[in-house]
Amino acid sequence: MQNFAANTRACFIRLRRAEDGNITVMMTLAMIAATVLCGSAVDYGRLTMARTELAAAVDAAALHAGTSSVTDVTRLNAMTRDMVEKNFSQDAYGEIVDFSLTSTATEIDLLVTARFETSFMQLAGIESFDLPVAAEVIRSGNNLEVSLVLDTTGSMKGTKLQSLKTAATEFVNTVVWPNQSQFYSKVALVPYSMGVNLGSQAASARGTAVAGTCTAPGCQSYRFRNARGVNRTFAISTCVSERTGTHAFSDAAPSSAPVGRNYASTNNPCPGSALIPLTADKQTLIDAIDDLEAVGSTAGQTGIAWGWYALSRDFGMWSGSSRPAAYGAEKVNKIAVIMTDGQFNTSYCNGVIARDSGSGSGSADDKIDCNATNGSATNQARQLCTAMKNRNIEVFTIGFDIADDEAAIAIMTDCATSARHAYLAASTSELQAAFREIGRRLTQLRISK
Repeated sequence: MQNFAANTRACFIRLRRAEDGNITVMMTLAMIAATVLCGSAVDYGRLTMARTELAAAVDAAALHAGTSSVTDVTRLNAMTRDMVEKNFSQDAYGEIVDFSLTSTATEIDLLVTARFETSFMQLAGIESFDLPVAAEVIRSGNNLEVSLVLDTTGSMKGTKLQSLKTAATEFVNTVVWPNQSQFYSKVALVPYSMGVNLGSQAASARGTAVAGTCTAPGCQSYRFRNARGVNRTFAISTCVSERTGTHAFSDAAPSSAPVGRNYASTNNPCPGSALIPLTADKQTLIDAIDDLEAVGSTAGQTGIAWGWYALSRDFGMWSGSSRPAAYGAEKVNKIAVIMTDGQFNTSYCNGVIARDSGSGSGSADDKIDCNATNGSATNQARQLCTAMKNRNIEVFTIGFDIADDEAAIAIMTDCATSARHAYLAASTSELQAAFREIGRRLTQLRISK
């Protein structure tokens, strides 16, 4: 009996000791759970801060990529990743483990994944989370209609013309988006020298020329007295000159106010490259730019006029996809980009270069013996630019290699919408930079998500 009592007492002691141990284990587990729970709250707070910081870094980098002049994919990726890394605290939150940048003419897509390192949650075996953040940047929320007015005069021969072709091609590649489903972007190409070549559309703008030779403008051939008092006969060309009369500086339809005829000398011929109305066909534009040739004097006012007409629905000459939107149409931006490498020196009387045209406009043998009907080319250009801007067309200008030409600088400055819209390029690289900057400004970006 005594042995039984002793054994029973020993058993109870062992059970009590076991119970004390279980309580200790349970308390320990409870404390670990509480620690993990509290630590999870801390880690969640850190995770929230990490995601906010990474999102800001990714958004900023995507916008920077979109507004950068860098076109090389490798450089653009390196530059964008560097910007994300500089703005995200990898030491505090974890390293970037994935980076993907896709850049097209219409959008920028950036996806960055950081491996967030936990602190307290490691006690529960959770050491890290992958934290993906994406930014999509859409180029412009508006439709674009752009007229590209390019100087192709004789002074542009050689390297200067090749530089212009390179810059204009890059501009078209930037502005004309491959995907036109959400917003459209169209460009009209307006090469000019002594006039603007309308090709097969010339007759609808100036009226049909009567067969034969006449002593007044209107026939296929025009006999006139030149500035030396000698009779000359020039054939009508597919170029056009200035419109005269009440609508000289308006965009009224040519059906009610025909534009000027152009009787060209073989010494100062109509340029071969014809105007291309608004189009989203990038290849058509690029091929036309590649075919540009430098010839003739500078009737910049005709280039400006047709740069305006290409953007005007009121002008009424364009149809189908080339027909511009109406002035004031919602979500449509109309822009003219006017480029020259010298002052405007060629004006007209009766469709022939006037005797009072400026230096560089040709010989007196090829000029008619009357002064310009509308006055100087420069003054006409100013009036056309003013009228165009009054219709809310944004005007950019580029003067190429005109540092010593005060008259050319003045007209480029006066025509531009503002001082920030006027560019002076002294070299090939500066010309390309000017077109690149304008293209970038025309495709301003906005964060869509």
